[in-house]
Parts: sequence; structure tokens; C-alpha cells
Amino acid sequence: MTPDGAPLLGPSGIGNVWLNLGHGSTGWAMSMGSARVVADLITQRKPEIDLDGLTTLARYGK
Repeated sequence: MTPDGAPLLGPSGIGNVWLNLGHGSTGWAMSMGSARVVADLITQRKPEIDLDGLTTLARYGK
């Protein structure tokens, strides 16, 4: 679970390892949408939602 409850989605920076984690108590509710976003990113399609702040750990510090 991430401190703000929002998931981390996207490439991890390590080979072909992709992230779809940190949902916390909303995991079941968000699982299908998050999986679709990661699938879109892997296949280089544009996700249907804005990913601002969902793809990097930078949102936790500067």
C-alpha cells in the first residue's frame, strides 16, 4: 500500500518488469482498470485515463 493510496503503474526500470501495485484497500475495485492501463502501456497504446502521478515514485519527494 502506498502512503496516498494511489497505485504505481508502469515500467519498473528493470528489464521487462512492470508495476501494478500499492492499491491498498481499493485494490479489488481498481484491479481491472489498473490491469488495462498496464496492458496498454506494455503494448504501447495510449491509456484511456490520465496517468499523471501514477507512474513514478517522484510523487513522494523531491
